[in-house]
Amino acid sequence: MDKNVGLKFKIYYFIKFIGQGVLYPFLVLLLISKGVSGSALGLLLMIIPFGKVVLQPLSGYLCDLYRIHKSVLLISVVLNFLGGLFMFLCPPVYIYYLLAIVIITLGETSADTLINTLAIDYLARSNRQMDFGRWRLWGAFGYMAGSFFLGFFVLDNTLKLIPLVFAGANIIALFAAFSLPRASEKKPVDWLGGIKMVTHNRPYVLLLLGMVFAGVSFSIIMNYYSVYMKGIGAASWIIGLGVALQTGVEILLSANTKAITDRFSLRAVYLLGFAILPVRTLFYFINKNPIIGLAIQNLHGFYIFSAFIVGMIVLDRNLQPEWRSTGQAYYYSAFGGIGAMLGSFIAPLIFDSQGISMLWAVATAIAFIGYLFVHQASRKLIPKAEEVSA
Repeated sequence: MDKNVGLKFKIYYFIKFIGQGVLYPFLVLLLISKGVSGSALGLLLMIIPFGKVVLQPLSGYLCDLYRIHKSVLLISVVLNFLGGLFMFLCPPVYIYYLLAIVIITLGETSADTLINTLAIDYLARSNRQMDFGRWRLWGAFGYMAGSFFLGFFVLDNTLKLIPLVFAGANIIALFAAFSLPRASEKKPVDWLGGIKMVTHNRPYVLLLLGMVFAGVSFSIIMNYYSVYMKGIGAASWIIGLGVALQTGVEILLSANTKAITDRFSLRAVYLLGFAILPVRTLFYFINKNPIIGLAIQNLHGFYIFSAFIVGMIVLDRNLQPEWRSTGQAYYYSAFGGIGAMLGSFIAPLIFDSQGISMLWAVATAIAFIGYLFVHQASRKLIPKAEEVSA
């Protein structure tokens, strides 16, 4: 395996996630600062997950069928750049914000799925999929750097710069993406295989349902953590530090993926993050102290590690290699598409009418239901004979 290729993937993950670390944790505050609230805010927050529901599976399917993963990745990053730049330059009019988020959505629907597919595809050539965590953790470093940098300053003064920084990170990531290897040229034999993985695989469907429920709860956390912290009196630097430190656990776990899965069963490691998710929202419901809120945020890394580092390994063991993008697209679409869309719709309604405490209570119940679905699905997807990683 060429070490230079690994370095190129790490650079891409780091730069690309700087943009995400700047945009996503502060998007709600950015839009509220521009006078958007209530149902209008909910509509804007629903656009990205709705796009993932509609476009992500289609994009993954076509990329697998025609082996155009890298080309579509490059187009996606360009769209992210254009959407961020337009949001920064446009007049303060709601329809322009809507258009900017639509452009960003067209890019975001494919970017994460395709880079993961290219990384795992390359690692699989030398049977080193367990190294995926060490590559992907550089995305966590980037996310931490972006969110901490923004939160370090007074948010009221820096919110307007969010779209510009997001655009800048994506244009730099574009240059890094040009040097990445293409996916293998092996095309699927059965062009309906991308559909049959759902219609002929009940445990996988249960897993997707679990990801929907987890996505609702996680969407609420991501969109309302900064609002919650501000409401309990946290200073701007504490909010930024919390968003930054949340990736610390993810980095530590990702760097030791193989050691962890060698010592503990793959199923236990996979389920851990899903079990912690409702505990996290329950702590938010109870806590009113900014410093404790900062500590609670560190539970974030357990879920990301379980669902999107170990989760990619679980998927890789259950999907045909030529349908990697499609299988990952369904997984991400269930979580970041359907789940996030539902979360973005119900959260403003609950928050505006019942407040943040009720929002955390609902998120806790939904996350627990998601855990039950994933627990049941994992019985079949990770048999006893495969629970301990080789």
